[in-house]
Amino acid sequence: MKTREFTINTADLEMHYVNMIEEYIIEDLEIPQDYIESLKIDDDQVNIKLSNTRKYFNDDWYVNLQRVS
Repeated sequence: MKTREFTINTADLEMHYVNMIEEYIIEDLEIPQDYIESLKIDDDQVNIKLSNTRKYFNDDWYVNLQRVS
């Protein structure tokens, strides 16, 4: 079963500013904003919930997201 919700430890990202983390998620991981249902950034983790669709499961950005989470 494929996951639609991911949690990334911010210490693993070595970024301390919220705006840098959001930029990393959208630009470096290349997650299309259309597929992000919610994005919650706390002091110690980032929670990304993706939209309920099967279209992206084989996309490179999805595979990369699985690797970093």
